[in-house]
Amino acid sequence: MLAPFISGMMPTPATASALRSLTAALPATDVLLCGPSASGRSSLALHFALYHAARSMLPAMFLCRQEALEQAVPMLPYNCSGDDPSLHLLHIKYLVNHVDLQRFAACLHLLRGAYSAIVVEDLAGLVRTDDRNALVRTVAMLVEGVRSYRAAGVGGSRCALLVTDSSDEARRPRYIHDRWFPATLVLAPDSLQGGHEGSYTISAVAPSCAGQHHGPARAPRGSDAAEAQHQAPSSVQCSYRAADGHLVLEALHGLGPAPPDGAGGPVAWP
Repeated sequence: MLAPFISGMMPTPATASALRSLTAALPATDVLLCGPSASGRSSLALHFALYHAARSMLPAMFLCRQEALEQAVPMLPYNCSGDDPSLHLLHIKYLVNHVDLQRFAACLHLLRGAYSAIVVEDLAGLVRTDDRNALVRTVAMLVEGVRSYRAAGVGGSRCALLVTDSSDEARRPRYIHDRWFPATLVLAPDSLQGGHEGSYTISAVAPSCAGQHHGPARAPRGSDAAEAQHQAPSSVQCSYRAADGHLVLEALHGLGPAPPDGAGGPVAWP
């Protein structure tokens, strides 16, 4: 689950060998990434989009607010230069508010081109934190729209969905997201021993532990059910920090011994 996010981080000598313990084979799934500002969340969202685009050679859609993108430009993967061909596969679409996102979601089933991933950066910037009805409606329309797009069979059956949001649990309870996202990743300041100042961790959170569900959750259907079973919460946690215009992977926790050279599935920039 972490491969699309950490593949763009600059590894240290210690983490370079540990990366071989992570598999690079990923199903299409719906992922929520929660994290505070200054945690590198937008950069991780960009890495996710470019990872899927580079592996499939299909474009990735990146939806965001223009002013937010211009004020804090995401960092590129450490081994992705400004003339990298995968950057031409990144399609950026600017949104103003949740109404724009709802309109996009409502028309997804009409999308004719094949996309490897759809990324919505900073949901909190599109939907007011006090308007939970708009939040639920927007997330529901987006997830159902992506599932309809996958089912349409236009080449996007493996299209992954990533939505990023703030980690303010009090103003935006996690149970709202748990209904729609089988996989949730949380960014938090690194409290593990040896973490540098300004370091963060990225780890998976089980929906049943993320918050209390209000009302019956809809059971996954078809391929979504298989994806939900595949996406069991991972015990792997990584620590990273920003340095010299890149994200640096400092440590991987919860991994077994790294496989020998040539074994397993290396996680590397395609």
